[in-house]
Parts: sequence; C-alpha cells; structure tokens
Amino acid sequence: MVVIGLFAASCSSGGAEATSTTPAPSTTLAETTTTTVERLADCPAPPYDIGVFPSGISSEQVPVADLPFDDYTIVPGSSSQIWLADDGGLAMALIRGALPPEEWPGERGEVSIDGARAVVGPFDDGTWVVAWFEEPGERCDQYTLVFYPPVDPDEVRTTIESMDRTAG
Repeated sequence: MVVIGLFAASCSSGGAEATSTTPAPSTTLAETTTTTVERLADCPAPPYDIGVFPSGISSEQVPVADLPFDDYTIVPGSSSQIWLADDGGLAMALIRGALPPEEWPGERGEVSIDGARAVVGPFDDGTWVVAWFEEPGERCDQYTLVFYPPVDPDEVRTTIESMDRTAG
C-alpha cells in the first residue's frame, strides 16, 4: 500500500522527481543471561594451638593482609594463620577451608592430628604439606598445614605431634 501511494504521488506531481525507498536495516538483539555467584562465607580461624614451632619460626602470627597470597592462602572463604621465619620469610601456614591445590607428587605418610587421619609429605617446590579433614566433612572441616622451605622433616613431625585442638 505504501509503495502504491508513493507511486501515485510521484505521478501526480508531474513525474519530474523520482522517489525511492530503502528498507531500514534490521537488528537482532542477543539474549543475555546473568549468573550470580554467592560469595563463600569465611571459615572461622583454625581451632588448633601449636605447642612446638620449628626452629627459626616466630610463634607470633602475621596478618594475612600483610603477605602476598600463594596457592595455599588464596582460596576464597578459607581462613589462614601465618608465621614467619626469623629472617622475615614465609615459614608456616595453617589454612582452614581448603586442602592442597594439587595432588601429592611423591611419597607421603599418614599421621594423626587430634584423632583425625592426616596425610603428610614433601611437594616438588620444597614445601612440606599436611592435610586432613574432620567430620562431617563440610568445606570448613578441611585443613592444610604448610611448611615453607627450608624444612626439616623431624621438626615437621614434632610440630604435628604438638598440635592440640581447641574449642571451635
């Protein structure tokens, strides 16, 4: 109908002007979706007292915000306790809410931490790692204790044996 009307108008004006129409470009809007991911609630601090620290490690904890994150302490929702060596380097970390970020690369042994079965052994980067979980097995029932190099395996054993669970 529109084309016939335009043709008739051009004929009635004496035909001096030609009229043409071009269709408007069409657009298709892609459907978008939004996904909301809930932030993990932070786990409470690990409920352990360490009775014996390896030599050269201060028993004073360091605020995690003061340190660069690594594969162990970066886990969202986890809670970390950090200790430094006398020279200021990272020495030991106790993380609640995460197990090691990779499978054990080599030998490992079993130990008991307050009645819970734990696995302990060296990693390729020189760290020694202890990992265990407690019942009922929720995310905050997972624990990792990391000893950063240099590490004396006998001191790792002594530290593990000195750990006592506190309330929490």
